[in-house]
Amino acid sequence: MNKSRAHVMAAAVLLLISLPSCAPGSVKPLGSESSQAAPTSSNDAYANIPANQIQQAGMDVDFMWEPEDPFYGFNEYPVVARVYIESIDSGRSFSPISNQYVFPQTVGRMSIKEVYKGDLKPDVQVNYSRVGGTVTYDDYWNSLNQAQQEKILQLNRGQKPTDAKYIQAKITDDIDIEAGKEYVAFLQLETSKDGSLKEYSINGYQYGLREVRSTGAEATVLNNATQAWESLGSFVKLP
Repeated sequence: MNKSRAHVMAAAVLLLISLPSCAPGSVKPLGSESSQAAPTSSNDAYANIPANQIQQAGMDVDFMWEPEDPFYGFNEYPVVARVYIESIDSGRSFSPISNQYVFPQTVGRMSIKEVYKGDLKPDVQVNYSRVGGTVTYDDYWNSLNQAQQEKILQLNRGQKPTDAKYIQAKITDDIDIEAGKEYVAFLQLETSKDGSLKEYSINGYQYGLREVRSTGAEATVLNNATQAWESLGSFVKLP
């Protein structure tokens, strides 16, 4: 597996899956109104975006994961918990936590069901963020560095693509988070510089978010690589 850190993007290479439409993205910086399509009665904001208005953009990242060590992620991250995804509130390309543009993220609310590691408490709701999200074209464009923007312009005859309204940007081979599902997640608390904003970052890409079903000794988690259901105890260290 690639060597670097699962929570640190290194040597990133932008892969535009459908180049003429590779560039949505946009949630305004602090204090501005989001350009993301507003949800109606759904707890999934993405469900309200017409599929024919979304193009995909992928990115390869170098990161380290030790597949021969089933507890690698458990040992690596400070908080490990079973969570229920209450909502997908939006995608964003500007983080109010770091106060800078970022690779698009999905943000929402989740309930903590069980805690296997760390000081987070069960039966509370918290904000979450996760790398990979659907944003408007302009927001996605703003999240790119100058070299990435120039590459797109070169491949699009010097023009900024305009035929896609939204971009779903994600890490290659990663999975999509889904509202209404329970997962075992590797978490890290992120706090703004002034301490006024807090959220839990879901880390580890497809290795760090695994759907869980059943409870107690019967609980199993989905291996996203093999699509096999495995015992919870094979993935986290249980009391």
